[in-house]
Amino acid sequence: MPTTLQFRRGTTSQNDSFTGAAGELTIDSDTDSIRIHDGSTAGGYETTAKSASYADIAERYHADSGEYGPGDVLVFGGSNEVTISTSENDQKIAGIITTDPYCVMNSPHRKPELTNEWHPAIALLGRVPAKVIGIVNKGDLMVSSDVSGHAKSWTETSSPPTGSVIGKAIENKSTDGAGEIEILVGVR
Repeated sequence: MPTTLQFRRGTTSQNDSFTGAAGELTIDSDTDSIRIHDGSTAGGYETTAKSASYADIAERYHADSGEYGPGDVLVFGGSNEVTISTSENDQKIAGIITTDPYCVMNSPHRKPELTNEWHPAIALLGRVPAKVIGIVNKGDLMVSSDVSGHAKSWTETSSPPTGSVIGKAIENKSTDGAGEIEILVGVR
């Protein structure tokens, strides 16, 4: 089941009295911190870091295989919530399995048994390494390819199909084969 990622901003007192939906993020404009909400706790859970060496916010989803790894592009579908992408320009894009996220929603404080390889953390916002195929230029819109788990550049002059954009390339890749680059997800 797809979820909607919501962001709100407010002062500390506004955040303290706000009970956000499960997975909703709010920004505390007084402390420049992020709060993660669970649907029942007023004020949510404030993140403690003001900066991080990590680069993305992720959420766990139930995969139909425990064999997927960092950089794999996943789509909604399969026998559970997500599966590996296998077709070009898939409009069911879920995201990219992250390597080292700053924050993982839908995580251990809720159900520790859901933090295994069958529940990978998928980047929703920020930069993340991704498996790609073909030549890529910085700033290219990235969509799924027909190579399992790999993204590719959108090279058409028209806009890509709605829902198919994973994010934008942060790096160049000058070879036709498979490789890995960083992609900024959540920017479409």
